[in-house]
Amino acid sequence: MKKNWLFWIVFLLSLTGCAHPISGEFRSQVDPDLSFNQILQSPNNHVGKKVVLGGTIVQTSNLENVTEIEVVEKELDYTGYPSSSDQSLGRFLFRKQGYLETEIYAKGRLVTGAGTVVGTKSGKIGEVEYEFPVIEVEELKLWDAPDYRYPPYYGPYIPGWGIYSYYPYYPYYPYYPYRPRRFDYPYPYW
Repeated sequence: MKKNWLFWIVFLLSLTGCAHPISGEFRSQVDPDLSFNQILQSPNNHVGKKVVLGGTIVQTSNLENVTEIEVVEKELDYTGYPSSSDQSLGRFLFRKQGYLETEIYAKGRLVTGAGTVVGTKSGKIGEVEYEFPVIEVEELKLWDAPDYRYPPYYGPYIPGWGIYSYYPYYPYYPYYPYRPRRFDYPYPYW
């Protein structure tokens, strides 16, 4: 009986690993037909609308009582994770009340936020003037950096082959310079 309860507890906890970082209550208020391209074209027409956006952080600035995060927009997948593609429609600003540490919300990190469109802010990207749509953030999720390291590949294990095939039985291990080939395995392994 206890094993049955343990199974269900582990099973239910494993389901939470794929949960969306933005609450279901907030996502129910978002207009699914409103795209970032529409917001970018006419942000003042969409003031007051709820949106869920995400992308890669370009810079974070702490102003008086507010933090602004400049983000390169990326398409979100069904879990709210920003795409790793090189396609983007533009940039926007997340505005969050209070202080956020700029070393944590650093350049290159991925972020997903939910909030309300409040207008635009003029700024520059390099030397070019740009109108940033501004999103007043209510919920913010900073994603961990992806880990692209793969475990080392040791190849298939075939008994009697490899550098340890005679150890500890061969008396001259590790000084034996070669070992005789065995021909009792199929063609690819000889």
